[in-house]
Amino acid sequence: MISARAPLRISFGGGGTDLPAYYERFGGMVVSSAIQAACHARVSEQPGRDIVVDSRDYQRAIVLPAGRPVTIREPLSLPRAVVAWFDAHGLRPEGVRIETWADVPPGSGLGSSSAMTAALVSALARHVCLPLKHRMIAEIACEIEIDLLGRPIGRQDQYAAAIGGINTLTFSATGVDVSPLCLSREFERSLQEHLLLVSTRKTRDSATVLSAQRKASATDREVIERLHRIKGLAVSMRDALVAGDLPAFGALLDDNWQLKRGLARGVTSPEIDRWYGIARHNGAYGGKIAGAGGGGFFLFCVPPERRTRVSRALEREGLTPSTIAFDHRGCIARDEMIVRGARTRFSLKGTLHETASASQA
Repeated sequence: MISARAPLRISFGGGGTDLPAYYERFGGMVVSSAIQAACHARVSEQPGRDIVVDSRDYQRAIVLPAGRPVTIREPLSLPRAVVAWFDAHGLRPEGVRIETWADVPPGSGLGSSSAMTAALVSALARHVCLPLKHRMIAEIACEIEIDLLGRPIGRQDQYAAAIGGINTLTFSATGVDVSPLCLSREFERSLQEHLLLVSTRKTRDSATVLSAQRKASATDREVIERLHRIKGLAVSMRDALVAGDLPAFGALLDDNWQLKRGLARGVTSPEIDRWYGIARHNGAYGGKIAGAGGGGFFLFCVPPERRTRVSRALEREGLTPSTIAFDHRGCIARDEMIVRGARTRFSLKGTLHETASASQA
């Protein structure tokens, strides 16, 4: 049995400049961090030559019959596309069961689709004895999501999931450059203590928002100008983090959100704006909706002494605040034996849960 996990990500600034319509002309830049919440894939052998794909999140299972081309369609188009990529390269696995699950609901805005792609690529590559470095996992995930699935997304999420860490990612027509931010452990702990991740309990399809944004990024002068300014804010965010200036970093998050709200219809809503105003009124330096917008998770930068006040105000609105922890490992695959009594912990699908095997239930 092989298990793989790939971390989710929080994007601080520069989102939207990683879309090809923008970066191929002007160059893009994103500052982001991988977090310990993750997407998971498990590959185990089973009798016969068919492939069974079982998604816990969608509560669906499909069978990909041996000897037949893989049709990339719903349900479970993403794992179908991953298997199709391996098939096209003469590496199709046979007689396996592929299980997938995530620590957050689909449509969370935390890059779960790309993290799941990276986890699946890593697990299947290990199963077929294909050695892959982290950067190659990211590139294959980009090829699967952008080319095979035709999703109107950028390239930041795949790199965050594959490589991990807190990074500046720069995008151009020639490729992606990853520059880790050299932050002290003490400052990283302080940054984590200032960050609050808040579930809106609403999921959304990022493709709808990103399709409009991608089109506008190529032709709309106002949107292009906003993206120029968003890229400039990403530079300032990197500098604020390196300087250890968290109040300035929080204020830049707010500036970024005000610009992002005007990129495309659906990024925000009256309800989202009201929740954001409540957090700011109760002491948050600034924040933003994670991902494309429209729902999912808020990310706020809050002084620790005001954290409880902000959290309680948002809880009264029915939202779910949680802490985060950074991830520096990136995508990991390993051979695994079933251990009786093994426990796993996750925290972003609601309150913190701990699950135990049946032997200890």
